[in-house]
Amino acid sequence: MTAALTFTKFRVWQVVVPARQDIIGASPPKGSIYRDGLTWPEVPICLVEGVTSEGFTAVGEADRGVTRETVDATLRDLLGRNLLEMSPSTAWMQTRAPSGLPLNHPAWSWEVPGDWHYFLMESLWFDAIGKAVGLPAHRLMGGAVRDVVPADFWANRPPAKTLAKLVEEAQSLGLKGIKMKCDAHGDMVNAVLEIAGDVDPGFRFTIDPMHAWRSFREGGHFFEKLARLEQPVQIEDPFPKTVEDDWRRARQIGPLTIVVHPRGMEGFRHALREGLGDAYNLGGGSVTEFQRTSTVAEFSGKDCWHGSSIEMGVLQALRLHASSTARNCVLASDLCSEWVREHTLVQQRMEYRDGGAVVPNRPGLGVDLDHAAVEKYAIGKWEVGE
Repeated sequence: MTAALTFTKFRVWQVVVPARQDIIGASPPKGSIYRDGLTWPEVPICLVEGVTSEGFTAVGEADRGVTRETVDATLRDLLGRNLLEMSPSTAWMQTRAPSGLPLNHPAWSWEVPGDWHYFLMESLWFDAIGKAVGLPAHRLMGGAVRDVVPADFWANRPPAKTLAKLVEEAQSLGLKGIKMKCDAHGDMVNAVLEIAGDVDPGFRFTIDPMHAWRSFREGGHFFEKLARLEQPVQIEDPFPKTVEDDWRRARQIGPLTIVVHPRGMEGFRHALREGLGDAYNLGGGSVTEFQRTSTVAEFSGKDCWHGSSIEMGVLQALRLHASSTARNCVLASDLCSEWVREHTLVQQRMEYRDGGAVVPNRPGLGVDLDHAAVEKYAIGKWEVGE
């Protein structure tokens, strides 16, 4: 391999890929509901293919909603840089005065939001370096500790009859669980209770109200009903994180597993300090952040899973590689884009086996853009560089 590896130009596609309506459909909520609406499938995502000085291409993906200006600024910064002399976690450190940073400052490159986009740079780097040296991305992250990362099916808030059909689909794929959102009145609790008698006792239900249950006084009866099911049940983010006593009270209702989605380092520290959860959703961010927080969780005796932004196939592959490197990432991760979206716009679609996603051993991220599919869903395209 040469002493330098650079990007000479980039091709960018801005895409919008719909989600399956039976999966994201939901009845109008009664009262408060989690913050996210149903418009996220309409939010554009930028996919990137970078041409290297060695003649091969590497792929990258920005998080949904990242602007063209931020994408272009990120790519212009990467043009001509020697990828062999940089690391994602320190790529922008020298321009960010690392001394004296507050504790809640991002760990990855001391990134200032709005200037550059870390996920895009990170995905391009791991794919390019992996392809250049002939190693899968997880080897560059420290090495996979498992060949298959547990993964569950996903749905928004379907009615009971639709939920039953989705459970059957999940089982046909060999998956062992499904995750759902929930409104303040426990719509998905009721749906699960309605179908549970016809579901295999080993099939797992994960319910995520995203803090819609404001207190144990309001939501305690949901826990008691779910605890009586034969199936294993996980409840993620039932309450606001400010009602610490209610979280601790919920953890006393066995055999339920109470899961915290920290959404940042401050939230993670708070949850650990206050003993809010039995386990953690630590994903949806960077490889650097996931590996750091999963290690801290392991030292605290907690298991985790890798979250998702229901991304396209490039970021999904990056997060699969990262998940495989964490010893305590043994809970089912949200690697669900394969069936939620109409297409993930990559070749080498994700494989599933033994209740999880198979970790690729191809060089880099192990995926390439499916150009025919990308063109179908593209709403814009441009180049950066030559």
